[in-house]
Amino acid sequence: MPGSRLTKRLPARGSDPASLAARGGASAVLPDPAGLVLLAEIADAGSLSAAARALGTTQPALTKQLRRLEEALGAPVFERSVRGVQATPDGAALLPRARSIRAQLRQAAEEVAQRRGAREGRLVVALSHFATLVLLPRVLPGFRQRWPGLSLTILPPPFGLEGLREGRPDFAVMSMPAERIGKEYRARALCATRVAVVARADHPLAGARTLAELAGADWVLPSPDSAIARGLTRAFLQAALAPPRCAVGCETLTGLEVLVRHGHLLGAMPMEVYEARAAASGLVRVPLVEPVDGARVALLRWADAMPTPASADLEAAFVEAAHGLAREGVGG
Repeated sequence: MPGSRLTKRLPARGSDPASLAARGGASAVLPDPAGLVLLAEIADAGSLSAAARALGTTQPALTKQLRRLEEALGAPVFERSVRGVQATPDGAALLPRARSIRAQLRQAAEEVAQRRGAREGRLVVALSHFATLVLLPRVLPGFRQRWPGLSLTILPPPFGLEGLREGRPDFAVMSMPAERIGKEYRARALCATRVAVVARADHPLAGARTLAELAGADWVLPSPDSAIARGLTRAFLQAALAPPRCAVGCETLTGLEVLVRHGHLLGAMPMEVYEARAAASGLVRVPLVEPVDGARVALLRWADAMPTPASADLEAAFVEAAHGLAREGVGG
């Protein structure tokens, strides 16, 4: 029935974790790590049947494992609904830890294999447009030669830092967040960028030389609080102008280019991204004399992460690529 609990078992009186902990028996209710991995697999699959297929087992076997986890925890972790299974509040609270354990178990196996000479494994990295278009071409050829059997998945923006704890992604190369990041994350500054203001070739403001000429224009930006928007706002305020008006927010580079190319909006992106995309986008750079500082690009990890040899190698390659740009005077 929709909304009914996946398991109807109730914990015996005094057997809940709080009661056992009070009697000094908390260790008796520690769940099996495999059970927590199962929690993550079912939540991500959305149903028991889909999780069973992904894990190569049967639904009855999966249900039995799930029941053992719930017995250890003293609480149900899923509820059935017409949409499959949904985590209970207790299950949802456990999910970040469960996904983190799943990632660490996978990484532990890959760590041993790679230290013994295996050149394969799996990595997931989150890359901003700048990292994808400017740094990745410098990184990928050599990395693929060193790790020919490794499966690499790239997540596009936007993405949240909370995924770093869960191992998806293993690390991120992105604009440094505006807000102070917590101690659970480690950030390594890589390079600074400059902003290119872009327009369609026949835009009335395509030849503007000063920010004052752009006062009152409508803009398409990743978001009002993005690093691009913050850089533009600082530049406008330094020129004693009202901040630019973000008429349209667009998180995708392709979408931003289309909106600028076919409308009256001005756009903005990292200078290096514009240079990499100029021929394909058909946009022109507005030749402003005032420089507009962009994002500080950083490499971010979960602070407690223990990168595999492949992950550490890829991280070092991104650092070297960014430093190479700085040595060449790009983005300065």
